[in-house]
Amino acid sequence: MFNLILQKNVSLFRHSEDMALIAAWVYQKGPKTQIYYKRVVKEFYEFYPQLTLKTTQITHLVLFLKTYKQFSDSTRNTYKNALRSLFSFALKTGYLERNPALALESLKVPDRFHSKVLSREQIERLIQCEKNQRNQLILKILYFTGIRVDELTQLKTNSFQQSTQGLIMLVVGKGRKLRSVHIPDHFKENILDYIINLNPEDYLFTNDRRVDFGIGDFQRSRLNHSQIFRIVKSAAANAGLDVKPSPHWLRHTSATHAIEAGAPVHVVQRSLGHESISTTGRYLEIRPKESVGDYLKKV
Repeated sequence: MFNLILQKNVSLFRHSEDMALIAAWVYQKGPKTQIYYKRVVKEFYEFYPQLTLKTTQITHLVLFLKTYKQFSDSTRNTYKNALRSLFSFALKTGYLERNPALALESLKVPDRFHSKVLSREQIERLIQCEKNQRNQLILKILYFTGIRVDELTQLKTNSFQQSTQGLIMLVVGKGRKLRSVHIPDHFKENILDYIINLNPEDYLFTNDRRVDFGIGDFQRSRLNHSQIFRIVKSAAANAGLDVKPSPHWLRHTSATHAIEAGAPVHVVQRSLGHESISTTGRYLEIRPKESVGDYLKKV
C-alpha cells in the first residue's frame, strides 16, 4: 500500500488515482532508487499538501527545488530526476496531457570519478586486514568482479557454476538482465570453500543473527545495501586508509586496474554490465598514461 510508503500520510494525496499511479511508477524502479524517489515524492507533496499531479505546474517544481539550494548539486539533481521521471511516467500512461517537469534543467556537477579509485596497495591492505571470512569475501568479490552492491546482495550459492572455462558467477543486473562473470582461478577456491556447507538456495551473504519464524526454523536474512556499505567503511578504517570508500569505489577500482593491466574494454563492459561502451570508456581517462606533451619535443 502506497500510504505505508509515505508513512501513512494519506492526506498528502487528494485523489486515489494519484496514489495508484505513483505506486505503479515507483515499484518499477530498483530497490535503491525506490528509497530515494519515495522520499522525494513525500517531501514534494508535504511542501504542497493541496496539490495533485494534474494541478502541478512548472513553477511548483522550480520553487520546491529552490528550497534545497543549500544541498549539493548532485543531491538537487536527484530530486529533479525523480520528479521528471514521475511526470514523464504520468504523461506516458496518458494520465497527464503535458509534462510540467520537461523544462527542468540539470545542474552541472563536477566529475569526481577519478578520486574514487583506490591504489593497488590500498586494495591489498583493505582485503588483508579484514579477518572476518564473510566480509573478506565480500571485498574480494566487489574488487575481482566489479559487480554492483545490489547485485552482490542477490547472490546465492547456486549463482556459481562450474564450467569448462572455470567457475562462472551468474549476476542479475539492472533491468533483471542476467550476465555471466568469470571468476579468476586464484580466487575461485575462496568461494568454493565458503559455499561448501550452504544450501543451493541460500543467499551468499547473510546476517550473523538468525531469525526464528516461530516454528523452530531459523533463517538468516540477506545483507542489505547499508550493511555492505558499513562493512566496507569498517574495513577501510581497520586498514588505516586515509579515505572512506563506499562499495561502489571497488567497482571503479576494479575496472580501472583491469584496463591499466591491458584488459580489452569490451571485456570490462561485459563484466560490469554496462549498456553502453561509452560508460566503460570513462575508465580509460581516469589515469591516462600519455598526453599530447609526450609527443612534443623538449623546449
